Amino acid sequence: MLEAILTLPEAYRAPIHLHYYEGYSVAEVAELLRLSPSAVKMRLKRGRERLKLELEPGKEGSV
Repeated sequence: MLEAILTLPEAYRAPIHLHYYEGYSVAEVAELLRLSPSAVKMRLKRGRERLKLELEPGKEGSV
């Protein structure tokens, strides 16, 4: 899973890492990254979508 996260663009990787691995709330991530909370939520959503595609069985290069 971590390998797949590391392949994400920084815009998605940082919010995912801070929220899911470091335990920061959406509001705290927004403060740290100087984004609005809605931008953080959208980046988390899009990052999860990309991870889902990356980790689908049968996809070439999936972990």
